[in-house]
Amino acid sequence: MDCNDNNACTTDWCDEAYGCVSRPVDCNDNDACTTDSCDTNTGCKSESISCNDNDACTSDWCSWYAGCEHTEINCNDDSLCTEDKCDKVSGCYNPPICCDDENACTTDTCCPQTGCMNKPVDCDDFDQCTDDYCNAKSGCTYTWVDCDDDNVCTVDKCDSYKGCVNIEHECLCDDANSCTTESCDPYLGCVYVNVNCDDNNSYTWDYCDSVIGCIHDEFEYEAPDYPPVDEPDYPPVDEPDYPPEEPDYPPPFPDYPPE
Repeated sequence: MDCNDNNACTTDWCDEAYGCVSRPVDCNDNDACTTDSCDTNTGCKSESISCNDNDACTSDWCSWYAGCEHTEINCNDDSLCTEDKCDKVSGCYNPPICCDDENACTTDTCCPQTGCMNKPVDCDDFDQCTDDYCNAKSGCTYTWVDCDDDNVCTVDKCDSYKGCVNIEHECLCDDANSCTTESCDPYLGCVYVNVNCDDNNSYTWDYCDSVIGCIHDEFEYEAPDYPPVDEPDYPPVDEPDYPPEEPDYPPPFPDYPPE
C-alpha cells in the first residue's frame, strides 16, 4: 500500500493498526539565525534572518545559539581634539572640541595627543617706550611710559631702543639776550639775572646791549668854568717887637772831688 501523500513536509508510513500515517517533518535546524519552514514541494528550507536594527550606531550580527545581537560601534578616532559621537542614521562623526578659554591673553590650540593647550600670548612689542601687558578681555594693551624725571631743566623723551632719555639742554633757557645770565633750577625752571655792566670807572658810560652785551663808552671830563674870585684886600698887620728870650738851659753838672 502506497502511503505517500506527495507532501514533502510530512513523513509518511504505514502503521499496521492505523494504516497510513503522515507526520510533519521537523525542519528545525537548531540555528537561531535562520527561519525554518517547509515547502510541500521541496520540503524544509532555512532562510537567514535579518538582524539589522536600522541603527547606524550598532554592529548587528547573529549568534547561532542566541540569535541577533547588537553592540555599539566604537567611534573613537584616538584624537583628544574631537568629540566622538554617533548618529543613528549616518553613523560616527567627530566634531572638533572647543578649546577657547575665553581669555584674550592665551593662544588656544589643540594637540591630538594631549588635547587643548592655552599658551600665554607674547605682548612684547620690542618698544622700550611702552608698557606691555595683557587684558583678559581685550588682549594686548600698550601704554606710553612716563619719562618725566620731575626736573624742568631736562628735555624728557623716549627712544624705542634705549627707553627714557633725560637730556640737560644747554640752550633750553637761552633767551638770546646778552644782558642776562641764564641758569636753570630743577624746580623753578629757567632763571634770568641782569648782568652788572659797572666797570667801576667814573669816566665811562656803562650800559648793556641785548645783542652785544656790556658797553663802556669813555668820555672826557671837563671842569666847569667858574668866574674868578676876588681876594679881599685886608690891611697890613704890624707884628709886636718882643725882646728876645734867653733859653732856659738846665744847670751844669756838679763838680765832684776826685776819688
